[in-house]
Amino acid sequence: MRSKTDFYRLFFEQLARKGFDVKRSQSSDYIADIYYKNQLVAYFSKADTVIQNPFVTVKDKVMRLINDTAQNTAVKVGICRDCPYTDANEKLPNGSYKLAEYNGVTLACKEHHLFGYVFSTYRTAPDSGEILARQVFYNKEFAGQDFAKRSGLVDEKALFSEEELRVLHAGLVKMSILDQDVSNDARESVERILDKIEEIMPELREADMDFDFDMEFGLNDEMEMGG
Repeated sequence: MRSKTDFYRLFFEQLARKGFDVKRSQSSDYIADIYYKNQLVAYFSKADTVIQNPFVTVKDKVMRLINDTAQNTAVKVGICRDCPYTDANEKLPNGSYKLAEYNGVTLACKEHHLFGYVFSTYRTAPDSGEILARQVFYNKEFAGQDFAKRSGLVDEKALFSEEELRVLHAGLVKMSILDQDVSNDARESVERILDKIEEIMPELREADMDFDFDMEFGLNDEMEMGG
């Protein structure tokens, strides 16, 4: 999972499968309004918290289902669950831990109550120490790639972008299904490549969903807040 939006997409799709109706929130305080049996039962906040609607009666099992779905989705999309730092790592003022620093670029990590461990990369102004161009990642591999590219440790041309991985994955899946002339060795190679891509982007393992995330939410920059 690269971003919060990736999580929201799958989380809301999973809720829809369980009988919930998820709408873009009318309140600026929340990301989504969650309905069950035509009743507004809960909100999902920008701080990634499920908040019960205090004006209606909601069964405990309904709230547990929403929260459990959020936790299970976080695991399914490949959240880093193993702490990547120790007490030996420098603790930064914002509570993050510094994992690496090179050529003025820092890779840091912070624990998140829902998303496991959240990563960020940023540049530091040499004179003021101000943090510049901070990027947040919910995928360890993408964070490491971004740090390597921004710091100059690797050539960006040697890495695939997220969109390129999606295109490669779709093409390889199509080939493995439709191309009957592929040798067994080539088919096994394709399967290994697909496994590698899906380790980086676990959401690609999911089948087509009924919930139209893009139609309901579109591009919403506010979704990335609260990381």
